[in-house]
Amino acid sequence: MPHLQHAVERKGNRLSIPTLGSPFIVGNLIRALYQGAERGYTDFTLDFANVDAAYPNACVPVAGILDFYRSQRSTTFDTENSSDYLTHTKTLSPTIVGAEPSHKTSPLNTVWKFSSADEVHSLVTAYLDAVTRAAECQDGVLQGLEWCLNEIMDNVLQHADTTHGYAMAQIHSGSQHIAICIYDHGRGIYNSLRNSHHAPANAVDAITIALQEGVTRDKNVGQGNGMWGLHNIVKANSGLLNVTSGAGFFDLSDDAPKTSSSVPFLSRDNNCTTVDFQIDIGKGISISDALGGYEPANLRLENLEDDHENIVFPLADKASGTGTRHSGQALRNEIVNIINQTDAMVVIDFDRLSVVSSSFADELIGKLAVKIGFISFNQKCRLVGMNETVQAIVNRSVQQRLAVGPETDGDEAAEQSDEHGTAEQP
Repeated sequence: MPHLQHAVERKGNRLSIPTLGSPFIVGNLIRALYQGAERGYTDFTLDFANVDAAYPNACVPVAGILDFYRSQRSTTFDTENSSDYLTHTKTLSPTIVGAEPSHKTSPLNTVWKFSSADEVHSLVTAYLDAVTRAAECQDGVLQGLEWCLNEIMDNVLQHADTTHGYAMAQIHSGSQHIAICIYDHGRGIYNSLRNSHHAPANAVDAITIALQEGVTRDKNVGQGNGMWGLHNIVKANSGLLNVTSGAGFFDLSDDAPKTSSSVPFLSRDNNCTTVDFQIDIGKGISISDALGGYEPANLRLENLEDDHENIVFPLADKASGTGTRHSGQALRNEIVNIINQTDAMVVIDFDRLSVVSSSFADELIGKLAVKIGFISFNQKCRLVGMNETVQAIVNRSVQQRLAVGPETDGDEAAEQSDEHGTAEQP
């Protein structure tokens, strides 16, 4: 049996899960549950003692499979040795987007369950907000990520013939990749297309067809560019893409769909679909080239434009506040990502702020000016809405940062600023 290191050991109704760090665990879990159910078990104990990693391409399908057995097979699950991190991922109990609005907490590293267009919009917005604050992304990355997320989650709602889907996102800081997995336990790509004029012969044929431009079961429902566009965007970024549906799977590194008995699915009617992809935030993407000349509107930036087509960035509306260095870094990432996406002037608005900390001002404005260069900063950014106190703090922080350069420890720079008479406020 291949991938023995990912085998789920079953003793009666007790399943030992060896990892949540590999997608190979998914098929083995399906087999173990099927064999247990065949022997009459309707309750299982899941032991996670050996789990030391939790990645989207394992957590999301596992979450959906357990949910399927609960709702469709009246199966119950008890858990043992679940770590705090595994509990946080919600793999064992996915968070419903509408029940806990994703903008109130970080949406990353958590399995979400979505069932409507409004929930997709909420989750995609939360993902993009989290990514843009966590890392500086090259041109096209955020727009490409937004397009892919919307299209693939909408495919679940429109074509999977199921009530909901599951999603999880992570940022892998070491490799500078954003990892996304979207799963549904619906009918699968083959069952969706088999009665259409495309008439695929099998699961592999269905995936092959779905990756082509303009393929959909019904043109009245959609144009059929979601999987095709995802493939092109990820490929243009030299990212990673795996699609599994029924007994078929596609790996971008091979660029040819395959079939295997080692990819089991839940049932004939529930072929399931897993879309697992990674985008390198350090590599730019030409969205127009990837989508055959089509350039989707950047609604996130358009919503920030004023009447003069400047991008307005109101600091008072940011939930992270203006008192910490961490907040300054996150908001600086946001502004750098805006600059990377547009030639418009970015207006950093301090209106309604009575005070900011020196650490925040140094991290946001001082380091931004050093990063892009003082002249470029003045060409691309404008500071407005500052009272006298805030202006004094920002002026001193910028002067000190320009004097010591980007490599000096941030707290040291802030302390130098304080020594010159600017009091830091909590």
